[in-house]
Amino acid sequence: MQRFNPDGIFRARFCFFILGCLATIYYPSLAPAQQRRVDNLIEGARKDGEVVWYTTTSNEDNQAVVNGFNKKYPFVKVQVLRTSGEKLRERILTEASAGQHFFDVAVMNGMELGLLKSRSLLQPYRSPEAALYPAGAKEREGYFTGIYARNFILAYNKNMTSEKAAPRDWPDLLRPEWKEKIGLEEEEFEWYGTLVEYWGKEKTAKFMKALAAQKPQLRRGHTLLAQLLAAGEFPLAIVFPYQIEQLRAKGAPVAWVRSTDPIVTSINGVALSAKARRPNAAKLLVDFILSEEGQTAIRDRFRVPVRPGVAPAAPSLEQSDLKLRYVPADMFKKISLYEKEYREIFWQK
Repeated sequence: MQRFNPDGIFRARFCFFILGCLATIYYPSLAPAQQRRVDNLIEGARKDGEVVWYTTTSNEDNQAVVNGFNKKYPFVKVQVLRTSGEKLRERILTEASAGQHFFDVAVMNGMELGLLKSRSLLQPYRSPEAALYPAGAKEREGYFTGIYARNFILAYNKNMTSEKAAPRDWPDLLRPEWKEKIGLEEEEFEWYGTLVEYWGKEKTAKFMKALAAQKPQLRRGHTLLAQLLAAGEFPLAIVFPYQIEQLRAKGAPVAWVRSTDPIVTSINGVALSAKARRPNAAKLLVDFILSEEGQTAIRDRFRVPVRPGVAPAAPSLEQSDLKLRYVPADMFKKISLYEKEYREIFWQK
């Protein structure tokens, strides 16, 4: 199943932005119908009163979106449940197996959303806002749309290593001087699985076993890893670049490496629950997240937005010159195997 292919997203953004502008100019008759639709959603959302949003995005980033949404729609209370991808997936599956469906909207990576779609836990929703998004950013049947990119990158503490001495590519992590000095997420399954797909099983296994022999410091959560890196807990860590840019904006002595090959990239998307209890408020939230206003709120948190015309907040986050390798859309079919292999390599006593 290859229905959510992010390749070419960022190259196509400007073209789709122009097409959207032309559509507005040459098809003004669409505006009244669109306004009626929005009015009906707002009326229904008032009756819904709230919306339940399950997400893997950080609390601070979620709040930025909620603030913008509530400024526009103060009559809808947004209930946010935030946890890690694996935990959120298991929660949704457990709830569904018990015949319970609490969430209305989900924001997760494309792999997890693909799994939920395969279990009939999502419903297609073609938001008018998604019309401007490139085809590669949207699941083909309309089940979810990408909202931001997550790059798995190597970052370093500038007080503990210089730019010249910092590793430039993944094999450099295996040098003796980095033993016990690397921060690593204990559930870095997407990164591992994509490298298996890209490098092949033999090369990846050899690299990962050598990396495990370096005795990396395992922690749960990329945000925690980035904070510990900035605090000097270790000189290197595999994190997300938006976290490094957030910390740099606050004066932290951190930087990240743009030359690793590949830079595994996951696209997080937004989707509507198949059993949404508050469907109007849910669609209104999805529309907002995909809108220019919502994407700007995401961009202002140093995330890399997908919507054409909304550029990254920091020039260093521009994607066009990075050696990107996207997480395969159908990785959910193999993720259990990759989780098992990763744990066997890095969780060994």
